[in-house]
Amino acid sequence: MSRYWLLAIGGGAASVLIYSLAGTVPGGLIFAYFTALPLYLVGLGLGLSAGATAGVAATVGIWIPGGGVTAIVFLVVTALPVVVFVRQALLSRNDAQGNQVWYPAGNMAFTLCVIGGLIYSAIALWLSFMPDGFEGTVRSFTEGMADTLLTQSAAEFRDVFVGKIAPILPGFAVASWLIMNVINAALAQGLLTRFQHNYRPTPEIASMELPHWLPLAAVSAAATVMGLLMPGSLGYYGTNLAIILFIPFFFIGLAVVHTLCRKKSIGPFLLIMFYGMLIIFDRLIIFVAALGLIEQWVGLRRRFT
Repeated sequence: MSRYWLLAIGGGAASVLIYSLAGTVPGGLIFAYFTALPLYLVGLGLGLSAGATAGVAATVGIWIPGGGVTAIVFLVVTALPVVVFVRQALLSRNDAQGNQVWYPAGNMAFTLCVIGGLIYSAIALWLSFMPDGFEGTVRSFTEGMADTLLTQSAAEFRDVFVGKIAPILPGFAVASWLIMNVINAALAQGLLTRFQHNYRPTPEIASMELPHWLPLAAVSAAATVMGLLMPGSLGYYGTNLAIILFIPFFFIGLAVVHTLCRKKSIGPFLLIMFYGMLIIFDRLIIFVAALGLIEQWVGLRRRFT
């Protein structure tokens, strides 16, 4: 077997190892966020065929001890999105001057958003056939999570916790999945570039543009209205869909921040401070997404530069 295929299968095995650590070591939940990293390393470093092979190897490796349902969830939530993302990332064409033009970063973020919306819609449809319905099933899950996380001394906060988390849990779960996929892809590309094994040049986040942003904004607004006005499960579905659809504007907002910091001599320090605040104050995500939406309307980056 050639070195190419050994590396692909090894990437799948590394993904299975990280996945297994998430449930077996103390504090291992952090590993769950980086299960896709080896798959991105293989795909962005060796190409689509190797990335797909790594995804299949990881799915088989999880199916053997975990069973079919676990393997299918991994395939749909982790492996297939990586393959689609890698395929789009490695697309290129030649412009009129004969220069190679790679698939834009904004298009890749948009593609992930569409995948996330489709996965969310499929899960919502599936859960709607459960005895408690979509919203009731999510609430029951949130109550079980509260019982696990909260100690007896904090039991009085259980209803508050459930009341705040259950209404937005699906949307924020998919939004977190979207952001972590971008982080994993960026980490993989950075490592590959550092060791000169990258397949394509690293896209510049400050110049990211969002394709088809006006229809996306219209659908996001419609989902928001659905969440505010429609009763029951339809309103619940719309609220969480709106959260997912606004994530691409969050990435454009990050591009605006990078453009602003680039103009300053202490730009790297400002970026570190900004990302630290983003981690601490999660509601800042809303303002960054709003900044991205404003950027699409008025072109803040063109005015700054």
